[in-house]
Amino acid sequence: MKVVVIGHGSTGWTAATTLRAWDRKCEITVIDMKNYDVYHPCAMPYVIGGLFEDETAIIEKLNYERMKINFLRKHKATKIDRENRIIKAISLETNEEVDLEYDYVIIATGSKAKLPPIEGIKEGKNVYALKWIEDSEKIRKAAENAKNVVVIGASAIGLEVATELAHRGIDTKVLVRSRIMRLLVDPDYGEIIVKLLEERLPKLKFLLGINAQKLVLNDEGYVTKVITTEGEELETDLVIAAAGVAPEVTLAKEAGLEIGETGAIVTDEELRTSDKNILAIGDCAETLHLVSKKPVNSALATCGVRMSRVAAMTIAKPGTLKFPGTLNNFIVPYIDIRVGSVGLTETAAKELGFETASAKIKTFDKPHYMPDKTDFYFKLIVDKQTDKILGAQAIGSDYTITNLNIVALALQKEMTFQELLEADLSYAPAVNETIYPVTQALEFIARKVLRKR
Repeated sequence: MKVVVIGHGSTGWTAATTLRAWDRKCEITVIDMKNYDVYHPCAMPYVIGGLFEDETAIIEKLNYERMKINFLRKHKATKIDRENRIIKAISLETNEEVDLEYDYVIIATGSKAKLPPIEGIKEGKNVYALKWIEDSEKIRKAAENAKNVVVIGASAIGLEVATELAHRGIDTKVLVRSRIMRLLVDPDYGEIIVKLLEERLPKLKFLLGINAQKLVLNDEGYVTKVITTEGEELETDLVIAAAGVAPEVTLAKEAGLEIGETGAIVTDEELRTSDKNILAIGDCAETLHLVSKKPVNSALATCGVRMSRVAAMTIAKPGTLKFPGTLNNFIVPYIDIRVGSVGLTETAAKELGFETASAKIKTFDKPHYMPDKTDFYFKLIVDKQTDKILGAQAIGSDYTITNLNIVALALQKEMTFQELLEADLSYAPAVNETIYPVTQALEFIARKVLRKR
């Protein structure tokens, strides 16, 4: 059996190695444009912030020779010939063309950064979108001599870069056209995040309800000023474009595969595309949101890695694993606070027609008498009609991930708030609060909803 994996980020890597672990005999070929094996994109902001000396710390060498995986580095897949089951590729060094026969293809082409439609943004030599490790290197080096930075957009990765640069002592302004992390947290929690970050980082400033209208370039092509929609002129040494990403589906489109309403490749529970011999995983694939039951394109590495395992098993052991969809369980660190969400926000739930009840808790991550306790914010959303949990958001310490993961398991099993209240959770004063924030929120919801029945 011949399997070709197109793309080698976290998803391509996991798919290839999982497949090899389950099938020692199949012929696996990986095609990737990079000249190194793999890197960890989620760690790039830490390099920019100075935690690591440079990007080599987050690049890994894989022993594909030992695993007997054929790795075509610095190659680009140019065509999927479905009729003849051939992948056409070209060497980016020699222009030599390669034809690869396949029984199965796994498309792991990922995503590409989006640039907002702002005058001067494409031409500016010091405008960066953090997508590739080469971008990280450019931003890190530019930041060494920068005094002012403007971040356009308030995506999660944009805020990570902004907080790391401000932490380095650079005056950093974030232009927020609507609100921060719009798809991940509700407006009330967005306000809390802004307040906490500005308190912790004197060099960080959010300009809410303001966008960039024009970038002013000097004679050498570098942006020196950002003109806002309010007419304010912001001096800057570099610009970070944080308008999110779009699925990279060029090959899939040209091959005639079905593209969904999210702009990503339509997949089923086995990650098969409209061609049963071609699978798609990660940022380029469309799946189902487990709460809304709507198509979603999740650009989270965690979702992509789960997809990769299922795709590999679909080929090696068909029918043994399914991918039901995603909850977009998400966490991001901003200096010493963690922000996360899972499932639906209350805003999204209401837009989908749910009648919601919510509970907002401000507590501590440890008992009040512990000297190292810190503030902890937790929000829970449920459906009034069915009592089923819809989603949650959290802001606080590393304890954030524990509470969100509890809700994630409840969501996956479509539990009601009463059922989750029965959960048996561990406790020690030095580790966590006596009554978990998620439990406090559940008790609040119970009083709020059940008293009216």
